Amino acid sequence: MKEALKEIYDNVKILGLPYKESKNTFICHFLEGAFLEILGPEQAEYRVKFIDQSTNEIIHESTISNGMWTKANRRYFTNWLVQVYEEDEIVFEHKFNAKNKRVYIHMESSAIGDTLAWFPYLEEFRKKHNCELIASTFHNEWFAKTYKNIEFVKPGTTVHDLYAMYTIGWFYHEDHTVNLDKNVSEFKNIPLGQTSSDILGLEYTEIKPRVYLKKKPKSINQKYVVIAPHASAHAKYWNYPGGWQRVINWLNDKGYKAVMITSEPLNDEWHDSKLGGTLKNVVNKTGNLPLEDRMNDIIHASAFIGVGSGLSWLSWALGQKTVLISGFSEPYSEFTDCERIYTPSGLCSGCFNREWLNPGDWEWCPEHKDTPRHFECTKSITPEMVIKSLEKVLNIY
Repeated sequence: MKEALKEIYDNVKILGLPYKESKNTFICHFLEGAFLEILGPEQAEYRVKFIDQSTNEIIHESTISNGMWTKANRRYFTNWLVQVYEEDEIVFEHKFNAKNKRVYIHMESSAIGDTLAWFPYLEEFRKKHNCELIASTFHNEWFAKTYKNIEFVKPGTTVHDLYAMYTIGWFYHEDHTVNLDKNVSEFKNIPLGQTSSDILGLEYTEIKPRVYLKKKPKSINQKYVVIAPHASAHAKYWNYPGGWQRVINWLNDKGYKAVMITSEPLNDEWHDSKLGGTLKNVVNKTGNLPLEDRMNDIIHASAFIGVGSGLSWLSWALGQKTVLISGFSEPYSEFTDCERIYTPSGLCSGCFNREWLNPGDWEWCPEHKDTPRHFECTKSITPEMVIKSLEKVLNIY
C-alpha cells in the first residue's frame, strides 16, 4: 500500500497538476442588524456594502479583510442586499430571504398594554416571510395556544441556527431622544401598535391579538359593568372630583352592578388619595388576583370603563365594549376600537406625546402642575360625557 501511494504522489508531481488552495468563505446573517464575516486563509481586502433594496440607499459600507467582520447599526427590519467586492468585482452577494429560515423576535417590555399591542405583528411577519418564527414574550401563556405556527421560548433563552433576529421595544438615549437605529421614528408620534409593525417592516393597521382565555362560568350572576380607575401614573387618572361615584350610581339606577378589578385595593389609605380609591356600592374584586380571573370578569361583563392602563388594553384585546377615558395621551396613541372620551377642545391635553414622563413624580403635569389647571385634561371630562358613552355601548336611550 505504501509503495502504491508513493507512486500516485510521484505521478501527480510529474503531471504538474495544480494545487487547489482553500478559498475564503462569507458568513452573512441578520441578527440585530445585517452582518458579514469573512473567514479563511486567503489574504485579501474586501469592500462590503449593506444596501436597503427598498430605497437603493447604502446604509453602511466598510473595508475589511479575511478574519474580520462588519455590520450595519440599523437593527429594525430592512430588505437588505449585502454585496462584497474584491477590487471592482462582486465576489459575494446575498439578498434577504427568510423563507423557511429560523427568525427570532423578542418583545422587550413586560407591560400588559405593550404586549397586547405589539404581538399581532409577529404573526403578520411570519406569514409575510413564510419563516419559522420563534418568539419570546413575558406572557407566552396568552398566545401559545392560539398561535400554533409560532414556537415560544422564555425571555433570555438561547436560540440557535438563526437567520434573523429583531427586538420590539421603545429604545432611547440617555438624553431621552429616540434611538433611530432601533426604532424607525419617534414612537410617541404613532400608535403604540405601530412600534411593532414599523420595526418588523409591515404596514400598520390595528390588529387585535388572539388571547387565550380558559372558559370559566360567570362569577357574578347579575348584569354588570367592569370599572378600572387606577393606572401607573396619576396623569392617566380620571381626575374629575366624584366622577367615578356618579357613574357608579347611574349604573346602579339602570340595573347594573359596578365591578372594580384593579390590583390596587379598594379603601386602601394610600390609594384613597388617588381618585377612584374610595367608592361606594361597588363589587370589590380588587387585589392581587390572577389575570385569568380579570379576563373572565371582563369577558362576561356588559361593558368596561377604564383609563390608559393595561386592563383597558386587555378589554380591547378580548373584544369587550370598552369606554376609554383619557386626556393624558393623544387619541392616536392607544387603540381606536373603543368609545373614547377625550378632553374638550381648547384645553390642555396630550402631554405624554410632547413631554417625557417623570415616573418618580406622582403629581407630574408638565405644563400646569400646582396651578388651577393641574390635570386639566381629565378634570374637564364630566360624568355626563362618560354616561353618554355608556348609553351608547349599553343601548340605553
